[in-house]
Amino acid sequence: MKISQKEQIEMLFEDHLEGRGLKPETIKRKSIELNRFLSYLESIGRRDLREVSSKEIEEYFLFMQEKGYSSSTIITSHAMTADLFRALHKNDMILTNPMARTEMYIKEKSGVKVILTEEEMDAFLCSIETATGYGKRDRALFELMYVTGMRVGEVVKLTVEDVDLSHSEVLIRKGKGDKDRIVPVGQVAGRFLQDWISHARNWFNTGESDSLFLNSKGRTLAATAVRHRLKYYLKQAGIEKEGVSPHSLRHSCATHLLAGGADIRFVQELLGHESLETTVTYTREVVTGLKRMHRMYHPRENEIYPQGETL
Repeated sequence: MKISQKEQIEMLFEDHLEGRGLKPETIKRKSIELNRFLSYLESIGRRDLREVSSKEIEEYFLFMQEKGYSSSTIITSHAMTADLFRALHKNDMILTNPMARTEMYIKEKSGVKVILTEEEMDAFLCSIETATGYGKRDRALFELMYVTGMRVGEVVKLTVEDVDLSHSEVLIRKGKGDKDRIVPVGQVAGRFLQDWISHARNWFNTGESDSLFLNSKGRTLAATAVRHRLKYYLKQAGIEKEGVSPHSLRHSCATHLLAGGADIRFVQELLGHESLETTVTYTREVVTGLKRMHRMYHPRENEIYPQGETL
């Protein structure tokens, strides 16, 4: 009876781990991570491990982060993936080891949210020139992320059919928690989306992709590419704040809405938070800002702390 490539990989991987003298419980844990990784590859149409690229591996770790896996689980999966491709390379099943060029992005658990101010967001977005197709795409992408608070993993999965500009809304399919939700787009982001879809997207769509945002080869724009474009435009705008990521646009969206007086339950629905407690964490950023403004501008505070003085 002929065994499948998946079964062959599982057997080779287990032999490799046993050869290293690992404990049975460690081998079992790594085998679980292996199956999770193989299932992900199958979901993106990658069934041959010999064709897996460093970029696809990086996207897997980003996928895990967007799905809410803990840092320790992602680190465990990274170690498993390194073991897997080391074993494949050792047994001449792959010519080069893609893990040698793979970066891993881990969301810090410090609780500190990196947020751009409204002025910084405006400078960032206005730094994106829309005279080119790339500019039209990127302006639409980042305007949409900021106005909706979408996760990067959600925005790259959008299709053209998910966008309903006649009703100024977008359908987010299978967000975190595998739940669909509809979010408002607004007039500004809607205008840039219309410009991208009507005047530039067809230049990128070399095949039959229905993805909303495409790369130069006509394929779905990757989460890693979004990160790279973000860093590029931050530099263009002269914003040197440390730790800014695509998730910072989500943090900024929530914080600016609450600071502007939005109901916390609206923000909860917009962001797709299951628990209101998750949304409440953003109010701390608003309170901190209020305290700062209060101390700077309230007459009673100015009597105690003249301009420029602190405790």
